[in-house]
Amino acid sequence: MLIVRVVYYLLVLLCIGISLFLTYFGFEKTFGPLTPYFTAVIGLLLFAADYLMQRNRERSLPWAPAFFLFLLAATFSSVSNFNYLYTNFMTSDVLSTTVREQYRVFSSDLTNTRARLNAVDAIGEETDRRARISTELEQMWRQMNDPGRPGCSTRCEGHIRAINALLGVQVTDLRRPGSSSTPEARKEFYDTFSGLVAEAQENSSVAGPYQNIRAVISEIDERLTFYGDPDDAIRAGADLSILSQLSDDSEKIERNANAVLPTGPEVDHTFIDPTLGRLGEIVYSLKNGFVEVPNLSATIMALILSIVVDFVPILFALVAFRPGEGGITPDMSEGEFDVLDDGF
Repeated sequence: MLIVRVVYYLLVLLCIGISLFLTYFGFEKTFGPLTPYFTAVIGLLLFAADYLMQRNRERSLPWAPAFFLFLLAATFSSVSNFNYLYTNFMTSDVLSTTVREQYRVFSSDLTNTRARLNAVDAIGEETDRRARISTELEQMWRQMNDPGRPGCSTRCEGHIRAINALLGVQVTDLRRPGSSSTPEARKEFYDTFSGLVAEAQENSSVAGPYQNIRAVISEIDERLTFYGDPDDAIRAGADLSILSQLSDDSEKIERNANAVLPTGPEVDHTFIDPTLGRLGEIVYSLKNGFVEVPNLSATIMALILSIVVDFVPILFALVAFRPGEGGITPDMSEGEFDVLDDGF
């Protein structure tokens, strides 16, 4: 019987030690500085329940109250144990899945918003007008530097008239470089004329809305390039904190886009929840393991291990200790109990 007792209390100490280790790290992110106190309370309750189960079982006393005490402690212990074990099993998988999915949401929203901005009539018209002006300027420059007909002659004037027509205003008249002009003089004329054209474009009635929308489009392009591919980000060490950045940038671009869009339906980005995929905190591990269930095997394994470590001593006590094996019966007096306890 002594050997059984020794084995039992070794099991109690080992199992409670393992459980307290799992409990401490399972509670750490949830309770912070209070974790050691919660862990100590659970450890003492588990030890007391195991001891009472063994003592009452041998003395033929009711062991149900001790078992309910054990269930109370084991419930909190098993939850924290599950949190720690499941987090270790699933952190890498949940991180990868969550980051990839939210990258997809972010890229899709920004790409759709960019398409919506580019589809604004004023943007399309202004983009086409500026492209045609740029083409005319390039052709004018080539015409001015044609070795057979240098300077700004008839064809060059034709390009200038076309540019003025596209601008809707007359650019300040400048002295044209003749056929005998130097390359430097032609370059000076071209630079001055191009600058006046650019100034006229910026002063046009559509320049403000166009520039505002183009600024948002440029911001979208920059953010898409900055975040790049999710797999590259994961390999570079990105963690779930990147979800907060994605969420902030998505909301910011949504606001900026709606501020410059003309009247009509607003763009509506899907909210990126920064708490997605967070394991280590009990509520998120339970939600992921039992509600979302990305990996049923991991959930089952973590659940079994988290419960078994607490229940092993109880099961051993029910099997190894039988009523009356300690030489004590319910009919003995309190003094006789004390004598036997002292003797033990």
